[in-house]
Order: sequence, then C-alpha cells, then structure tokens
Amino acid sequence: MAVEREVLVLQCSTGVSVLRNLYSNWTFIRYKCLEAAGQYLTHSEASVGIIDCSGAEQPDPKLENWLDSYKGVFWVAVLSKCQLSRKEWQLFVATHCYDYHTTPILEEKLFITIGRAYGMTNLKNNLSLSFQRSQVVGVHDSFKKVLRYIDRHSEGGLTLSGESGTGKRLLAETWANIKGFRFVELSAKINENELDNYLSMLDFIFKKRTIRSFCLCIFDIEFLPVIIQVYICNLISSSNLNSFELIFCCNVDSSEINEVNLISPEFMVLLKNNWIVLPPLRDRGQDKIILARHYLYKISRKQKKRLLGFSNDAEQAILKYDWPGNVTQLIEKVFVGVSSCEDNYLNLKLMEFEDKHPPEEYTNMSLIEAREEAEALAIERALNLVSGRPGQAAELLCISRASLYRLIARYGIRR
Repeated sequence: MAVEREVLVLQCSTGVSVLRNLYSNWTFIRYKCLEAAGQYLTHSEASVGIIDCSGAEQPDPKLENWLDSYKGVFWVAVLSKCQLSRKEWQLFVATHCYDYHTTPILEEKLFITIGRAYGMTNLKNNLSLSFQRSQVVGVHDSFKKVLRYIDRHSEGGLTLSGESGTGKRLLAETWANIKGFRFVELSAKINENELDNYLSMLDFIFKKRTIRSFCLCIFDIEFLPVIIQVYICNLISSSNLNSFELIFCCNVDSSEINEVNLISPEFMVLLKNNWIVLPPLRDRGQDKIILARHYLYKISRKQKKRLLGFSNDAEQAILKYDWPGNVTQLIEKVFVGVSSCEDNYLNLKLMEFEDKHPPEEYTNMSLIEAREEAEALAIERALNLVSGRPGQAAELLCISRASLYRLIARYGIRR
C-alpha cells in the first residue's frame, strides 16, 4: 500500500473546494487563514501545496510575503485563464510556484502535477533539504557543495572563509536557526582598550548565560587578538559542546591568515577543523542572474513596486560582470536600480555599473560556465517561442520533458 501523502490547500477563493480525495493515499489539508496554514507547515513534513487564487483580482502582498517564508514548498497555483493573461499574475506564478492549473480544474492532470512535485522534493531531499525554506539562494555546483557540507555538519565548530560579500553571515545565521541555536554575533576587530570588556562579554555568554543553547559567530576572525584566541580554546576544552556552537568567519584563505595577524597553533587547529571556502559570485555561473531576480522581487515589493524583471541588456551585464563586491554589491546595484525605475523592467543604465568594471564579453574562460550560460539561454528562448509550454519547448530542444524541468529548476528559469 502506498504511503499517505498530505497536500496543503490554501483556499484564497472557492475554486479548489470541489476537489475530492480520488486516491486513498492522498489527503488534502485545507486552510483559509495564513497563520493557521503556517503553523501546519512548521510542524509537518508537507512539501507540496495548492494555492487557489482563481477568485482574486490582484496578487495579495500579504500572501506573497507569507509565501516567501515557505520557499521549500512546491506550490501549484489555480487561476482563471483571464488572470493568467495578466503580467502581475504571470509574475506571481513565476516567482512563487512550481506549476499552475487554470479553471475549470481537470483533477486527473492536477494529480499528475502533484506527483511530479513530490518527485522533485525527493530529489532535493538528497541534497540540502534544511536550506530549502531559507533565504539561501544558489544552484551552482560549487555553492551546493558548500550547502551540503554545512547541512551535514553537527558539531565541532565551523570556519566560513571567502571574499567580502559572499554571504557568510547569512549562511551562519541560517545554519544556527536550522539547528535550533540562538544566534549571537561578535566582531573580532577590537583594540587593546576593549580587551577586558570583550573577555567579560565572552565570560558572560559562556558561563553566566541564560540562553539554553546558542551559536556564537565571530566575524573577521583573522583580526582576533591572541589572548582571546587562547581564552576560547580553554573554554572549549572545559565546556559541554552540546550546549553551544562556534562559527568563525574570515575574508582570507587558511594559507594567508597568518599574514594578517598572529594565530596561535591551538586556535589554528580549531579553525582548520571544518574550514569551508565560499565561492565568489563571479565563479557561480547562473547564480548571478538567479540571485539578481530574487533580490529584484524582494526589493521591489519592499518599495511597493511590481517590476516584472530585467531588460535583456541588464541580464547580459549581470552575467558578464565580475562582481568584485560579490552578493553584497549585487544587492546594492539592484536596490539602486529599483529605486529609480518607473517601468516594468529594470534596465542596465539604472543599475549604475562603474566604468572601471565594465561587463566583458570574453572574460569567462570556464567551459562549464560557458555551457551553463548557453543552455540557460537556449531554454529561455525555446520557452518564449512556445509561450511557456514545457512539452513543446522540450521537443524544440530535443530533450525529454523531465530533463527540461530539471534544467529549469537548476538555472532558476521563469516560465
């Protein structure tokens, strides 16, 4: 007998209420209240949901903000054909949903879509399930390797290294939240006059704390004074590691850290125990455009705008730019552009790229990244030619529909 699987049905209108439990191994859990649905998702293993919006005039900003908190769920939208012809609903589906169905609903086809969504969740379960519902964004192999390592890590301290702006803090805080630790952060950049206060703060955190379990994250660890390095090593040797976790963040490689500051041998061993290097944005291929689209949506909603995407010249520039400031710089560029944009699409001029770092046509010498860019471009063109129909697009590309869905998910392509 097949294992029973639950599907959350978020009823923003009444269209999906006609669904029946046609198969004994499927159960529909219905909610109209976002808060109640959120409580259900928080305490369940459900990974597929249906959003019935067929009776709504405009996408609800409150619903969109709520969906941002549950990105690990594969949502299937139910809309009318009239809604689907409008750009605001197309953007809603492309941003939040795995697939969509139009009314009247053909239940047999809907169940096929739900089955495929469950298949996709099984694939993701083998990678980094813990990060699916967070704000961590990226599909490039080098970045997924980092996620898999961090997700499997249990104890013993972590060192996250990489250029400034690669997302070390976001990963550290996300990992702490997933493991159920209270996130506490400190900077290692202190002067001699602050040493006593810093030691007192550490003593309070470790010995007189009221937090039951916590994760202490120390940034710019390459600047940490030796006296504090020794103090931390002594604390670890005499404390119960089950009650706290340490994450160290630095902007240099392990071979360069002693060139910045004196590191004691014991502390170096601690740092190198689980040393992880975050790849710079320029080496993450299609993640550049995936992240740009993610922050375009997020920032435009905060500014109460409804931008539908980037212009072609902006997308090409984002892909070819070397991003010396990594994800932090990308966010700044998108923010500047969205603040000035009064159109549906954000163009290159509004993003204010510096002349000293112009987009270069042939700077990418990696065959792997060049192939990724070519594949993503071919898929986007095929989908545009057939108005987003994956079956016809797969035929044009001479690949199976399953392969097309896999590539769409990998490159974060909107349909």
